[in-house]
Amino acid sequence: MAEMTRKEFLAGAVALTALRPWRMFAAADAVATGAKRPNLRLGVISDVHVRAATGQFGTEHLVKALAWFRDQGVDGVILAGDMADDGLVSQLQHVADAWNAVFPAGSGVEKLFVYGNHDIEGASYNPKLKPAPEELIVTDRAAVWEKVFGEPYEPIWKKTLKGYTFIGAHWVAWKGVPEIERYMQEHAAELRGDRPFFYIQHPHPANTCHGPWAWGHDEGFATRALESFPNAVAISGHSHHPLVDERSVWQGAFTSIGASSLRYIGPMFGRENSGPSQNDDLKQMPVIDKFSEKQGLLVSVYDDGLVLERRDFAHDGKLGDDWIVPLPVGPAAPFRFDVRAAAATPPRFAADARVAVEGPIDGKDRKGRPTRQLVVTFPSALMGEGLTRAYDYEVVAEVEECDVRRVAATKRVYSPGYFNRPEREAKTVKCVFALAELGTRKAGYLSPRVRFRVRAAESFGKMGEAIVSEAISF
Repeated sequence: MAEMTRKEFLAGAVALTALRPWRMFAAADAVATGAKRPNLRLGVISDVHVRAATGQFGTEHLVKALAWFRDQGVDGVILAGDMADDGLVSQLQHVADAWNAVFPAGSGVEKLFVYGNHDIEGASYNPKLKPAPEELIVTDRAAVWEKVFGEPYEPIWKKTLKGYTFIGAHWVAWKGVPEIERYMQEHAAELRGDRPFFYIQHPHPANTCHGPWAWGHDEGFATRALESFPNAVAISGHSHHPLVDERSVWQGAFTSIGASSLRYIGPMFGRENSGPSQNDDLKQMPVIDKFSEKQGLLVSVYDDGLVLERRDFAHDGKLGDDWIVPLPVGPAAPFRFDVRAAAATPPRFAADARVAVEGPIDGKDRKGRPTRQLVVTFPSALMGEGLTRAYDYEVVAEVEECDVRRVAATKRVYSPGYFNRPEREAKTVKCVFALAELGTRKAGYLSPRVRFRVRAAESFGKMGEAIVSEAISF
């Protein structure tokens, strides 16, 4: 089984030292030297969205991830919901078959699964489907669970694994699981202490990992339920946000971890090439290819913290340095957003980086409508040891008219491979503007000129120095 190397440990430890004074983690240091194995090792995945045994929505990547977890010697696997894409019994059975192929009865590896919204509501998202009631999980979610997975169904379940408690809450509604507040109060006495316990639900607890901007967080039930437990570790999915985003781990009153997706990546909205927004009609670029990446976590549990290995299952490798997360949460929790944002260093471009502008050209917007456009290209920010990777880029169009310069439009854009391992990052980034976004040119007046100012931003929004194009007429 692969162990964390001394070099890998020190890389993570050095990164955290910049954030706060904290003692060296005894258990994590032990594993770095090979002197101590973790108390518990967990595979963590979410949002597998299976439709069939094979094909684009088949179980190949699920089997691959489970087999890799098996080879790392995991004690259990967390799957934080959205197993059956259309909410069909047959699709859930494909998930169970994949599990049984890798972890047959008697393997000793614990199944730590919960339903997500697709498992319960998926058929309603596809109007072309006309399944019979007996084909739907929602018709009798308890009976289906017991038949497919061979274990009792409880809306909120509790399991113990090597002395650690796991609590899972199945999908109830988009607002979350209201009953979890009462449940946690009733079990408070047995859960309090320094030893972490794990809480699993499909949506992110509100205002935790990925912040208040995350798509699909609950309405606060889980956050309120866990806020009196500094030893609680919440694990959730639903948003599909990638594990290159530093906001995947949040610490406040407790710890919250986003599990990303084993099916496809969901970029944050608001970028020129991300998902829908209020100004979708103005988008000049297609959405990035989000189906080419499959991600998950290997979690090693020690006496005083967690080591999180972020795994790229599409291309086999690490997505970055391991995160070393101390537990239980204290006043100086190093993964607090404000602490990490204040300590973050901005990404930077190479000294010879230049911004190029092509056009005006006859292009098409995202909806295929003919549009006169300017295409702005620039190199990716620098990456490497000691450098901060760019999460996205800000591109500002500054229009010059005579002696006046004004900002005509500001866009944020992702690199096409921002969610990949660093070595798979795209070398060049593109951002497209419609001429209509920059203003109109009136006959008989001087032709306005535009220049583009580009800055790279890290996950918490801190930006580096700008590179600027030459001014061109349009």
